[in-house]
Amino acid sequence: MKRQIFKGIPIYDDQAFSTLEDLFNENRGQILAALPWLVSELIEQVSFKITLEFIYENGGRKLYIRNDWKDLAKKFGFPVSEQLYNQIMHLSDSSGYLEIPSPWGVSERIRRALVVSSYNKGMSREEIRETFGVSSRSLTNLFRSKQRQNNEAASLR
Repeated sequence: MKRQIFKGIPIYDDQAFSTLEDLFNENRGQILAALPWLVSELIEQVSFKITLEFIYENGGRKLYIRNDWKDLAKKFGFPVSEQLYNQIMHLSDSSGYLEIPSPWGVSERIRRALVVSSYNKGMSREEIRETFGVSSRSLTNLFRSKQRQNNEAASLR
């Protein structure tokens, strides 16, 4: 696997995006759980590709949401269900603006989920470092954080 797919979202590189989409499909549950709620919901409703294109084009912006779910679909550029619109209205800020997650943040969450998933499947730290372009220090910090979370969860039982 080539690391260029982890230098942001590779929307305009069909081969890199295809690789990313295959990895997403292999690790769907872990990745959806790691993403911001809006991104996960959009992926479930439309598709991985359409959602990431939307994030790539609109990420980091705030969209004003009027009291009309059809207007939101028009702004998004793809169909939005009334149920998703209601959820967005409930979770957006009181001023009626919806913050779209940044493409870089989404890409990093995908990569982090893939790193953890690969490690759980038995891939060595060196293979992970080479495959995903993650530094040894970042891996140490990530796994230290994961270990701390596991210890906290175990103490609550």
